[in-house]
Amino acid sequence: GKRAELVDDFIRNFLLKMKMTKTMDCFQTEWYEKATAGELTPEDLSVVADVYQRNQDLDNQVKALRAELDKAKEIAHKARSTWDKFRKERDFHRMNHRRVVQEKSKLVNDLRRLRAHLATYEPTLKGLEDKYQVAMKEKAMAKLQADRLQARVETVES
Repeated sequence: GKRAELVDDFIRNFLLKMKMTKTMDCFQTEWYEKATAGELTPEDLSVVADVYQRNQDLDNQVKALRAELDKAKEIAHKARSTWDKFRKERDFHRMNHRRVVQEKSKLVNDLRRLRAHLATYEPTLKGLEDKYQVAMKEKAMAKLQADRLQARVETVES
């Protein structure tokens, strides 16, 4: 996998990752002073033990997975809110549809009742129409008779 890291590089990388710039400046100054003075032993200049490197890698992996989890939670939250919105919309339209169906049913029943009511008036209406026709014919006959009598009266008078 990754190449072995020297102790000082490991510490520098850690301080950079944690954004500890003042501490890093101090560390680099002291490290340089000790190196030039010959105070560092070969063990101090050796590579970082594999377990520390492994811990660092695992720490990076945990941070990446946490970020991924937060992203997944955010996506799940958005999906849930969208789902809730669609469910509310569906319920609204379902209730509206039921109301319309109920109104339609009521109107159909009213129409049926009115047609039945109208059917009871049909014979009466027909009878009245017939009586009207008869009365109009009688009136026309009476008018003709009155005109004839008037004409006779006029011929008798002249």
